[in-house]
Amino acid sequence: MAPGIAQRQQSCHKNISRSKLLISVSFGLKWRLTLFLTLNLLIMRALKTLAISTVASLAAVSAQAASLTSSQILNQFNAVITGNVSTTSDIEGRLVVNNLVQGATFYNNPRGNASDYSAVNAINIGANGGGNVNNAGGVNWINSNAGHFNLNGGGSVQHGVPTFSISDFSTPLNTLEAQLAGMTSANSLLNSSDPNNFTFKLTGNASSTSVFNITTSQLASAATIKFSGVADTVVINVRYDGSSSTDKALTINGNFNDDTHLGNRIIWNFVDTTAVNFRGWYGTVLAGTSDVQAGSAMNGFLYAESYTGPGELHDRNFLGTLPAVPEPSTWAMMGVGLAGLALVRRRQNKA
Repeated sequence: MAPGIAQRQQSCHKNISRSKLLISVSFGLKWRLTLFLTLNLLIMRALKTLAISTVASLAAVSAQAASLTSSQILNQFNAVITGNVSTTSDIEGRLVVNNLVQGATFYNNPRGNASDYSAVNAINIGANGGGNVNNAGGVNWINSNAGHFNLNGGGSVQHGVPTFSISDFSTPLNTLEAQLAGMTSANSLLNSSDPNNFTFKLTGNASSTSVFNITTSQLASAATIKFSGVADTVVINVRYDGSSSTDKALTINGNFNDDTHLGNRIIWNFVDTTAVNFRGWYGTVLAGTSDVQAGSAMNGFLYAESYTGPGELHDRNFLGTLPAVPEPSTWAMMGVGLAGLALVRRRQNKA
């Protein structure tokens, strides 16, 4: 082959090799650039999704009210009803209810204790569940609202502001009921021999807690209920004793006129009744397993499974002292301590 032709062929091969190299490099750069842009797009989408999720979570947290203790519930609300409320009379303080079947007039807690909640807080509101809402009170519903409300002095009807469930209230109140039910009688003497002078005698002092444990038949026999003496707190545990023909139902016909002005310091704890019918009453009533009816006004906080009027519910501050509820960390330390004691005893037994 002529030298000139050979040189041209070599030059051609070199050019082809360079072209292949350039194509390869160009393809590699393009692939890397495409990969970079794709990854960048995926990262941006992920960050956007995370941002939206974070904003939604923060909004949900802001709409969720802080957890309340039993003491806060007693002082911010007039009634917590885990089932139905049906009344044609006033409820003067904040209400928490599962189903508001029938309502009349509600107030935004005339005592003025601050709260994140409205005058009416209901999971469901029926067609007859509306009414007047006074004192600039509002309505807060969770699942459904078919009622009509007249808002007097301001306030509004809102959906889930704040969000809540009935267990947010029933759990601390059930814990309180159990704590009180476990208290033994102290600083107390009951005179039940005369129904017209059914007297709870408080034998302590102004800073003590008086505890009574009585039966449904004893309370049902009272015609006039009185208190004598002083106390910071009065706890009255009422237990069913099989006296009623209706299973665990109690009808109280006695007059309790709060003549010693202890109503703000009394807790009536109906431990295991299923129904309690009041003529009119003073003090905090815990009856979480009971359907409660009242023929005339009940003055104080009410916790019940259901409530039927026509008695009004009057809001009154609880001024007594509730038993301390151990914090979760305290329970944990108690558990560790008990486990340690068990280990020590096991070693002692082996020795």
